[in-house]
Amino acid sequence: MNKLCKTKKTAGLNPLSTFVFVLAAALALMFAFGGAKASYASGAALYENPNTGEIFLTPGPGRVKVGQSVVNQLLNPNAGKTSQQIKNLKATEKKLEASLETVKGETLPAWTKHITLGTLVYMGYGYYTQTGFSPALQLQENPAGPGNNGYNAFNVNRAYLIFLYHQDNWFLKVTPNINKSNNSGSSSSSSGFTSGNEYFRLKYAFLQFNHVYDANGLTVNLKAGQFPTPMVAWEDGMLGYHVAERTPWGVLGVTSTQAGLGVSGKLRFDGEIYMAYNAGFFDNATFHQNEDVDQKSPQARVSFYPMGADSSLNGLGISGYYAWSQSNNFEGNFGVLGNNDNPTARASAVLDYKNPNGLIALQFDYGLNALAGGYASGAGSISQDAGSWCGIMGGNYTCNAAGASYPAFAADLGALDAYQHNTEHGYDAFGYYNIPNSKFGVFGLIQRFYYSDPSTAFWVNKIGTNISSGNPYDSQRGVIGVAYHLNSHITLTADWQNYQFLYAKDYRDLSSSSSEYLDYGQWMGQTNAYFLQARIAF
Repeated sequence: MNKLCKTKKTAGLNPLSTFVFVLAAALALMFAFGGAKASYASGAALYENPNTGEIFLTPGPGRVKVGQSVVNQLLNPNAGKTSQQIKNLKATEKKLEASLETVKGETLPAWTKHITLGTLVYMGYGYYTQTGFSPALQLQENPAGPGNNGYNAFNVNRAYLIFLYHQDNWFLKVTPNINKSNNSGSSSSSSGFTSGNEYFRLKYAFLQFNHVYDANGLTVNLKAGQFPTPMVAWEDGMLGYHVAERTPWGVLGVTSTQAGLGVSGKLRFDGEIYMAYNAGFFDNATFHQNEDVDQKSPQARVSFYPMGADSSLNGLGISGYYAWSQSNNFEGNFGVLGNNDNPTARASAVLDYKNPNGLIALQFDYGLNALAGGYASGAGSISQDAGSWCGIMGGNYTCNAAGASYPAFAADLGALDAYQHNTEHGYDAFGYYNIPNSKFGVFGLIQRFYYSDPSTAFWVNKIGTNISSGNPYDSQRGVIGVAYHLNSHITLTADWQNYQFLYAKDYRDLSSSSSEYLDYGQWMGQTNAYFLQARIAF
């Protein structure tokens, strides 16, 4: 049987048999082109009943298999033509790609090939079961003060546009930041602004020259402009989930970006990194302030990897950090005592271990006049919705509306700036673990921070005698969360965060008429919140 049309059985097909045959051939074609050539390779077959002339797709009693050459002719009559069409399409695609490159070269300047564009967005939802006086638990989050339990809000915390021009050994990075103004009484409609407006500010704008020195395993990079500081930005990366949690120094009010000149680099031997460093001289002001003093702030961090680390810094690390600055005041003429130009110093020691799936870090912090935690500039920097709070003032229970004055608790720590030699210290532990072969991860942080000793002159002047317990601002912060990596661009997190004052019970148990209770005890409720966050990066 060389051709089906020449067989006696087939020649005698009745109309119903012809329909069955056509239907069978059509189904075979559908399977052939749906599963394509794999069907032919597996030996697709038709079966004929010689007595009736009917064609079947499956074998059965009285059925004879039709030759494969006949099946191939029926099911793939245009194989050669189809193959040629595919070749023609590929050739056309190559011509279009070449034409596109030609058009780009003729219409766009050559330097555009060095441009990279990106974006980074932090957004989410927060629900506060308890509100209190605390630093902002999330970037640009601005919850209400004590007495506003149940506060909740959707937030677009940050939105960055990232412009990068890169050549072989240097690059220019410009990052505008679309940022929401704090809901504080400092903004007013009379000045043309209202609280909560989105506005533009410049986060990064710097030029970096790489490998200006590269010999004996040591590399030196130079940078100038407005760029990440040595510590806080590095902490951001170590957290793993900065979208959900703030760094130990970051939550204490230390900025991640300042303007200045800096150097960075690594020391390598046999391909392993044994030291990484980052240092510079910066303005005393943060990236969103004007510089108000003539002194500059030296800052440095050095990280050692005694057993070596790869390019991702996986391995055991030991790091040290130091920064010095002057108070951000013109000629030191501001402050409670009229002389508020005290020096400020910060130092940290960090021990960490990192592998491709996670990190664990232990950190010790020390400060000299590094009064922060959202209070360093007085009440205006506390993360509350325009200072709203409820409490006892003047013997009456009062709820202050937006823009009203803060109680003594919220302002006194800022007043400590006027007293020299206030020392602070803290202990931190944080880390994360990304579950192998999974899109899930877990993360957490605990931080304790202790302010100046309660026997300092400030407390004596404030209370008349030493205060009854530890410093009322000594605090603890905790974060526990889970993450889901939806894809390479989107990470989702859910976490619980808590901020509490270590000696809250001591002060709250005092007489309700005592000055220590009225000024401190009643305000020392904890802050407790749940967050859903998303990090979107392209």
